[in-house]
Amino acid sequence: MSVATHLGLADPNSEVLTLAGQRWSRWQMSHEELLVVDELADLPAWLQAADWDEADRVLLALAQLSAPDGGDDVAATAALAWVLLPGASLLAFRLGRLSRRIDEILAAQLWVEARTFPWQRGHKVAANILMNTRKGVMRDLGIGALGDRTIPFPPSAQVWTEAAYGVLPAGPTAEEELLDILELAMSAGALSDDDGELLLGLAHAADLASPARSGRGHAGLMAPAASETLAADRGVSARTIRRRAARSVSVLRTVCGAHQRVSA
Repeated sequence: MSVATHLGLADPNSEVLTLAGQRWSRWQMSHEELLVVDELADLPAWLQAADWDEADRVLLALAQLSAPDGGDDVAATAALAWVLLPGASLLAFRLGRLSRRIDEILAAQLWVEARTFPWQRGHKVAANILMNTRKGVMRDLGIGALGDRTIPFPPSAQVWTEAAYGVLPAGPTAEEELLDILELAMSAGALSDDDGELLLGLAHAADLASPARSGRGHAGLMAPAASETLAADRGVSARTIRRRAARSVSVLRTVCGAHQRVSA
């Protein structure tokens, strides 16, 4: 089961999302930030194209409507969790090695964070909710707050032998770095869930094909062998795969550049 299924949000016509859609116009009357779209169903697409600050104001309005000390409306909680599902799904993928129940655990934590976000002093709603969701999942699994790459090792694990001889742990893998970038872009609404999955699939196919890589290019993502493999799986042309991948890579460059400027 997916995070969306555990939350009852896999179907846009589910009872709770239908209720949220019905209340959308009423919410707009008290929160003009929500006037950006006429229907709740149009919000995910708007968030994907919106400026970060504008998107954050919309999410903050939903957080206020959701919170017990705000609107205390669980339909708003569902709406907020729903638009954050792409980032939550990617987070579940990253943490999947930690528990077979990761989707269930993460769904429960996401609901709690969407329901209790401190809207009075809140900002960067998507990033903070997803970050706090990750921390809560790690805490529930008894792993602590050392970061999402920390996993418990049994006493016999090779890592202890390496540590005893002063072998330094390797840095993040290419897969982990890609997942970090995708999580950043998807949580900000800059990249869709499907585009993220396409890039992951293409990266996997490129790794299996081991294409020659040179220059600054696309690290083998545009290699014919990789795009043709993914195209066959998806039932589209390799050219379509490469076009979508190139557009997504361009988005990732923009997101990473903006993130580095903010972090500097």
